[in-house]
Amino acid sequence: MKTTFTRLFFPLVTLAAAASVTWAADVPALGPDGFSLPMSDSGVPTYLIEMKDGQLIPPQLVVPAKTRFRIVARNIGSKPAEFESNQLRLEKVLFMGAEAYMNVTPLDAGSYDYFDEFSPGVDGKLIAKPRS
Repeated sequence: MKTTFTRLFFPLVTLAAAASVTWAADVPALGPDGFSLPMSDSGVPTYLIEMKDGQLIPPQLVVPAKTRFRIVARNIGSKPAEFESNQLRLEKVLFMGAEAYMNVTPLDAGSYDYFDEFSPGVDGKLIAKPRS
């Protein structure tokens, strides 16, 4: 009886612990220069924003000011999402499993909001800061 309990209990504890670990979304991945890490840098730095059922991953991007870059918005959720930023003049509707590439012109230093139009209250922030 004890052996059966142990064989069933420990895998469940392991699964519960893994489920409680949050994605690295709460802590943006920053490089040594203080900027978000691009997913690719072949000519134009490209940053990934994933949308998952009312969650933006990462909720904050830090990019160099006065630099052209690209955003890839990817919907990994189970319902449609809409990436939108009035300040950046970007808007893309994404069905489940879809992704969209958006080119962003060089920005002045400052803070720019983005959000999921289909999930009220789900906001992100893009911070453009000068290189030091």
